Amino acid sequence: MVERRNSRAVCSVCGMPRAGYDRLGQRRFEFVPLWGIKTYLVYAPRRVDCPKCGVRVESMPWALGKRPLIQAMGWFLAGWAKRLSWKETAEVFRTSWESVFRSAEMAVQWGREHRDLSGVRA
Repeated sequence: MVERRNSRAVCSVCGMPRAGYDRLGQRRFEFVPLWGIKTYLVYAPRRVDCPKCGVRVESMPWALGKRPLIQAMGWFLAGWAKRLSWKETAEVFRTSWESVFRSAEMAVQWGREHRDLSGVRA
C-alpha cells in the first residue's frame, strides 16, 4: 500500500499533519480473509518530524497499535469469538490464539467505555 501523493503524515501523538522524516521497513498487517484466503496489507510506515513531539511514527487509524492486525480484522475475530471458542476461531481463520484474545479484549474494552447506564435504577 502506498499513501496518496503529496499527502502529509499525521503525528500519532498530537494528531497534526507534519513533514516526513523517513520511512520504516515494511510491515504486514493481517486483514479479513477474502473467500477463505489469508490476506495481508503490506505498508512501510512513515516517521514524522513533529516540532512538539519529536520524531514519531505516523498515525495509522486502521491499525491496532503495534499489533499485526487491522482494526477490521480485530472486530471480525471478536464477532466470531462470540460464537466459537477462541481456539476454534484461531484455527478456522488461520491466525494465532493471541490475536483472537486481543480482539476480544479490544471489543470488551470498547463496550465498557461506551456503555450507558442512565435509566438503570436497580
